[in-house]
Amino acid sequence: MKKYFFFVSTLVIAFLFSSLAFVSETQAVSYVGKLVKASNKATVYYVASDGLKYDIPDENTYMSWYSDFSGIYVLSTKDLNAIKTAKYSVTIKPVKQLVKFDNSSKVYAVDAGAVLRWLKDEQTVKKYYGNDWYKNIKTLSQDSFSDYSFGEDIGSTTIYSKTRGATLASDIDAELRNRNLIANSTNKTTIVASADEPLLQYLKEDVKAGLSPRFNATENQYTLNTTFDESVLKLTLKSKNSASRILVNGTTVANASSIRLDLHVGQNDITIKLVNTSGVENVYFLQVFREEANDNNFLKTMTENLRDSFEPSFEGGTKEYDINAEYDESILKLNLKAEDKNTKIYVNDQVLSKGYYGTSNIFLSFGKSKIEIRLVAENGYNRYYYINVLRSQYPNLGDNDLAYLKENLDGVFSPEFDPKQSVYYLRATADETRVKISAKARNSKAKVVIDGQLTTSKYISIPYGESEIYVIVNLPSAPAFNKKYTIHVYRDVE
Repeated sequence: MKKYFFFVSTLVIAFLFSSLAFVSETQAVSYVGKLVKASNKATVYYVASDGLKYDIPDENTYMSWYSDFSGIYVLSTKDLNAIKTAKYSVTIKPVKQLVKFDNSSKVYAVDAGAVLRWLKDEQTVKKYYGNDWYKNIKTLSQDSFSDYSFGEDIGSTTIYSKTRGATLASDIDAELRNRNLIANSTNKTTIVASADEPLLQYLKEDVKAGLSPRFNATENQYTLNTTFDESVLKLTLKSKNSASRILVNGTTVANASSIRLDLHVGQNDITIKLVNTSGVENVYFLQVFREEANDNNFLKTMTENLRDSFEPSFEGGTKEYDINAEYDESILKLNLKAEDKNTKIYVNDQVLSKGYYGTSNIFLSFGKSKIEIRLVAENGYNRYYYINVLRSQYPNLGDNDLAYLKENLDGVFSPEFDPKQSVYYLRATADETRVKISAKARNSKAKVVIDGQLTTSKYISIPYGESEIYVIVNLPSAPAFNKKYTIHVYRDVE
């Protein structure tokens, strides 16, 4: 037996302050589309177009459809029992709020037809329900489990239309039809064609999703989903009988030609009427659901080229980062990509070449600088990220040191190489006419100049007697900190 955990205390208080309609047994009142309850019970029912009453199991479900408790008809037990009770209950209104079960942490969106769709990650939840999504979760009891079914999970690449779900479930009756619990008088899809009834030969459209179901001349109802970008629908139609007249929303369209229709956000109803020469009509119905503009303005990836790393590590929901640049890192190269391809990224008010992804090269001055990254969603909403950069004005200790300094003579080279030691002595014999000096900078971005030449190895002629060879570590971004190593050479005289 199904248990009804209804909101007794809330409802009792509501009865005291709401205008409830008390109905006598003798009143002939149609309750279809109305809320009813017994005078001595708290459970509220919705009377559907199939004549059955569907219980509303809890306050969460009730408040998803109604804002207050007015308009509830109070019946005698006899009158209420005269209305047959349905096997199933009313479910949460689609799209309006998120739900979970008390034994699970999974959060679901409710789609049309009482279909629960798991939102796979926080970014996806934020995309459709905003940053305060966690405030909009209602817990379903296990007794409600059988009233719902589970649909496709919603992830970062899933197309999910809240507009479509809300439109299909405009009221409880519509949602019961979505659940196939009551017959849909407007859901007759197959035409029994008479010999002279005009039929379409084809119906073509120019959007990504395609007609549902696929076109068949004897099917007269179709749906079509479009993205927000698809604001104009091109229909191309041809009648099997070229003499038949084609009207699309009252506008005549030549046979085997096209018409363009502007689409507004939400449901667009399109009627295609064919009239043959005998005046016989046939009508096709097309419901087009255009998605709302996407509000996703999150970064998906952000990388850079510096030796340091972002603090904290990049995460789409984190808006501010710190990073250090060395004295010789004058360009910050940012590689950025938005989650949604309809988003535009601006770095210091300069849009990326590809719009939703690309590279931005930013010159860094010494000291502190702040970089602003602005993402503009399809619906115009802005999201800001900030990078605080501190570029050092001075090289790090050891950046102007040599990693090694070598020579190829047999004579004495002293003292032993030490990167902090800048003066050395070399003894050459009389028959050693040249020396090979090899050196490498400790800093990979520093340059080595040997005897006036930019190189890491050079043969140098040495005269008799005393001479000097200079090896300079050149810091291109900080020339004031160039470091000179001196080798005093003494070549014996013959």
